[in-house]
Amino acid sequence: MPVFALARKEWKLLIRDWHALLLLFVMPAVFILVMSLAFQNKYAERQGASIHYYLVNQDKSPASVALVKDLNLLKNFKMELFQGPPSVLSEQVQRGHAQFMVRIPNRFGRAMLGRDPLPVQMVAGPTVEPAIYNLFEQTLRGVLLRVYLKQLLAPVKAMQPELDLEFLSKLHFKIAGKLLHGVSLYQVNGKNQRPSSVQQNVPAWLVFAMFFIAIPLSTTWVQERQQGTYLRLCSMGVSAKALLLGKMLPYLAINLMQVVLMLLVGVLVVPWFGGEPLMLGHTPFGLCLVSVTISFASVSYALLIANLVSTSEQATIITGVGNLLMAAVGGVMVPRFLMPPLMRSFSMFSPMSWGLEGFLDVFLRRDGLRPIALQLLWLLLFSFSCLMLAGLLFDKRRKG
Repeated sequence: MPVFALARKEWKLLIRDWHALLLLFVMPAVFILVMSLAFQNKYAERQGASIHYYLVNQDKSPASVALVKDLNLLKNFKMELFQGPPSVLSEQVQRGHAQFMVRIPNRFGRAMLGRDPLPVQMVAGPTVEPAIYNLFEQTLRGVLLRVYLKQLLAPVKAMQPELDLEFLSKLHFKIAGKLLHGVSLYQVNGKNQRPSSVQQNVPAWLVFAMFFIAIPLSTTWVQERQQGTYLRLCSMGVSAKALLLGKMLPYLAINLMQVVLMLLVGVLVVPWFGGEPLMLGHTPFGLCLVSVTISFASVSYALLIANLVSTSEQATIITGVGNLLMAAVGGVMVPRFLMPPLMRSFSMFSPMSWGLEGFLDVFLRRDGLRPIALQLLWLLLFSFSCLMLAGLLFDKRRKG
């Protein structure tokens, strides 16, 4: 078949330009290693962090009312009261609509001063960074302890108004551990495994490197077009679809090789240098599906650029600038959870953001293929749009 003959021809051209091929693997590997180690557990450590959480109060005692009141006074903590089943909110937290869910159980106030207090349940979303988790947990423990001391010392406080509750809170800090039970929605082997910088940097720089496949693809395409190779092939009866497909197959294989090697860097190399290992999630099929879809999108984008430009220099410039813009907006260079709300909304228009979010959904969430469905849909729409435009441009040049 002409498609496989064209693909074999493309492989030979790729092997000749092994310097560019090597760059596609060395560049992301270096970025992953350096950025994962440099920013380990630091993404969420920022001043003025805003934390959004749901609160379910199933207890109407004075203690729970006081707890809700004190929580509402916290700065940079956005509380949203909810009346309904906690299971619904837990699903909302899992989808990323809020970072935490806090549930005050029934009979909380009555059992608070007893031997076996009923703990407040804190559920963290799968993408909550360790620093944010610890900040919220310690803040909630402090508020719980203050409410506990107020309830415990209410009779004494009435007789001695000068009683220092802050000093007593230090003496009773261990009690706070019984009043709060924290759970992360991202768990491996029963243990809380919240995402670290390696979960962000491996897929981010992997997606970034996959889109750079446009440079070698467009370079060989422009050279063959200038040499009249495609006109001769078309005169021999080779269709435009066969030309495009024969061009795509080798580069799809290279992209998938990038995926395998960069994941191995995250799993094996980063821990060897003292970083945290990459956790690949619980959906191998979903990981393969996301990888293939991103590869398809990046190669389709490369074919569009190849048919859009006239010289290899133009292809290099457009690819470089376009990839940098998509990476800056799409959460590669700056994680989306660090962006202000306006920039976060813009990031959803970047194909790199769709690919990155698809990988993160596979790594961090355990809902099978459901979380990645929307990301895959956007990537496929982008891919087919690029292929359609590339085909139209190719026909226009051939007829012109």
